Amino acid sequence: MTDYRPFWSLWALAAVWFALLILFWAWPAIDIGFSHLFFAERACNAGEQAAVCGNFPLAANGLLSALRMVLYYLPVVAAIVLIASITVPALDSKFTWPEASRRNRLIVLAVWVIDAGLIVNFILKAHSGRPRPDTTLFFGGSFPFVPAGDFSGACTSNCSFISGEAASAGWLICLLALAAPSVRRKLSLPVFVLSMATALMRVMFGRHFLSDAVLAWLSAPLVFAIAVALTGWQRRKINP
Repeated sequence: MTDYRPFWSLWALAAVWFALLILFWAWPAIDIGFSHLFFAERACNAGEQAAVCGNFPLAANGLLSALRMVLYYLPVVAAIVLIASITVPALDSKFTWPEASRRNRLIVLAVWVIDAGLIVNFILKAHSGRPRPDTTLFFGGSFPFVPAGDFSGACTSNCSFISGEAASAGWLICLLALAAPSVRRKLSLPVFVLSMATALMRVMFGRHFLSDAVLAWLSAPLVFAIAVALTGWQRRKINP
């Protein structure tokens, strides 16, 4: 009997992703207003040409910056471990959870490469044209604001739509699929908190809008759902 559950998950995630994209596109005040929560406006000095002067003070917070760097490299470390576990037999034998077959690990690793690497950084960030918040007229920059999904912005490279770090953070959620159910239950909350913190800090620092972070964070589970629907998910029988 065909298992249709992966396809239902895929269509549900896709519907949520596109519904949020339409929401942020139709009501850009959501992005602008949320970023304003972290922006400290000040009086412009003589000679400054900006329409609005100020900055995102949390971007200069040393503790938050250090935390951001730790979280930035966390998905990279996880990916290295997966690569090693697939290529080194001694490490492969350590992955004894039913869901953590070599095939499943390869699927999860491929999701990170395709989503954060190809879709987000190589395609969207390179060609979306959306200026980052701290470069827009609303927040002391010189570029006009453009809503999520609008590719008419003046940014030429490494643009705001969508966040590469938030996409990698969302991928951490996909790693939980490899764990045994008991381990998954214990790790779900801390992994969720850390991944959401990564996405939120990109907004707090003025480097991404809320839509960039939310849509990027959801992109990894969506690509994962596509991969599972197309290739299946293996559960091994483990001898007692």
